[in-house]
Amino acid sequence: MKNLITARGLTKRFSVQRGLKTHWVHAVDDLNFSIGEGECVGLVGESGCGKTILSRLLSRMIDPTSGSIMFDQVDLTKMPTKKFADSLHRAQIQIVFQDPTESLNPHFTAFQAVADPLRRLMSNLSAAEVEEKVNQAFDDVGLPRALGSRYPHQLSGGQKARIGIARAIAVEPRLLILDEPTSALDVSVQSTILRLLGELRAKRGMSYLFVTHDLEVVRIISDRILVMYLGKIIESGPANQVFENPVHPYTKALLAASPDPARRGIKTQRLEGSASSPIDPDPNVCRFAGRCPVEMSNCRSVMPPLIEVEEGHHAACHRAEPRGAQVTHLPSRKPAFPNSGVRQ
Repeated sequence: MKNLITARGLTKRFSVQRGLKTHWVHAVDDLNFSIGEGECVGLVGESGCGKTILSRLLSRMIDPTSGSIMFDQVDLTKMPTKKFADSLHRAQIQIVFQDPTESLNPHFTAFQAVADPLRRLMSNLSAAEVEEKVNQAFDDVGLPRALGSRYPHQLSGGQKARIGIARAIAVEPRLLILDEPTSALDVSVQSTILRLLGELRAKRGMSYLFVTHDLEVVRIISDRILVMYLGKIIESGPANQVFENPVHPYTKALLAASPDPARRGIKTQRLEGSASSPIDPDPNVCRFAGRCPVEMSNCRSVMPPLIEVEEGHHAACHRAEPRGAQVTHLPSRKPAFPNSGVRQ
């Protein structure tokens, strides 16, 4: 599969002033990954792990501290955010925001909301061509064209979600970043929107970065999964491999914490403590140290690199090893857990 977008060493840090000293929040820390053409990559992790910041970096809403974002062999980080807004690539990367109500201009009708990016990013279109593209977007997301004259307060949550998607796809993007697009919707509406996204991807050939807390959702829609923890990707791989054979202790904890009727009545162990501070983290200490139930002594002296445990499946853990390899490990700090979880 040809890569559509590739991040290399992607880093975003925010300064925090404490007295006379400047500290740094490592929101996104040295990430390396790619998204292929027509591929859906799911991004999961706890709140505060850096998912939203990564989404805004890729959509070029904010500038990175360092690293590169290659899109079709063009390094998007070479141009500042303001300049990128006027570039030809702006239309090719679009984002669907988490809250469909807050992300719509209350003074715009549904038609105007979808037409606005067309007028801004495809200024060569005539009024008739804009109307045609808006109507096509309405059709693609399953909205009656008659709703075009309504304002956001006159639409249901599901209809507003569809408007948000129609607005993003109207300019014919190649990459669609979905920042928890179903979290604010009822469960029944969520399934409808997920089915719609699957149909749009098949019809338009778009690539997706699907950001979510819901592991079952990401399992259904994603080809590949990235698991983030405190600004780092700690596991990645094909969805079926990550779900059926998780390697990193944090990934195992996430999966054990998700509701599963098969585990009903079985008591699960929760991870102890809370995530460490993202402010000036020690580069030689695993980010998961202190919470990991299988921690070893070198976890606090060497940052584990992402290694390939099987084809396309990587994990950043000192206990990770190629499938079938025989390695003698140091004694763990605590017993391993088969059914532990994390607080969500």
